[in-house]
Amino acid sequence: MSSFTNVNILPNFYQTSSFFPMPVVLITTFSESGQINLGPYSLCFPYLVTSDYSMILITRNNSNTAVNIQHTKTCAINFIPFKKRFLKNCVMLGYPGETTAEKMKNSIFTLIPSQRTPEERKVGLKYPD
Repeated sequence: MSSFTNVNILPNFYQTSSFFPMPVVLITTFSESGQINLGPYSLCFPYLVTSDYSMILITRNNSNTAVNIQHTKTCAINFIPFKKRFLKNCVMLGYPGETTAEKMKNSIFTLIPSQRTPEERKVGLKYPD
C-alpha cells in the first residue's frame, strides 16, 4: 500500500492542487488602455537570490496581469484581509477570459493611492496607484 495519493495533473494544477495555505494577493496593473486591473494570486512569494527586493509571481502568460506587466513593466502587490467576502470576490476576479472592464465592474475592493514614496518610484514608469 502506498502512502501517497495519486492526483491527476490538470491544466490549472496550481489552482486545484494546492497542498499548503498561501496568502491571496491582488496584483494591480494597468491595461494598455489605462484601465486598472486586479488579479488575485496565491503563487506570489519573495525571491531571495537578488540584492533588490524581488517577488516571484506565477501566472499564465496570457492572463490580463501577465500581459499588463509585460507592457508596463510594473505592478502593485496588495495583501488582503482573510475574510470570506474578500476571498469570494477574489474567486470572481480570477475567472480567466474576462476583459478588465468585465472583471472590475463586480469588484468590491476600494482602490486607494499607493503608499510608495517618491524615492521608491523609478523615473519613467507609471505606477498603478
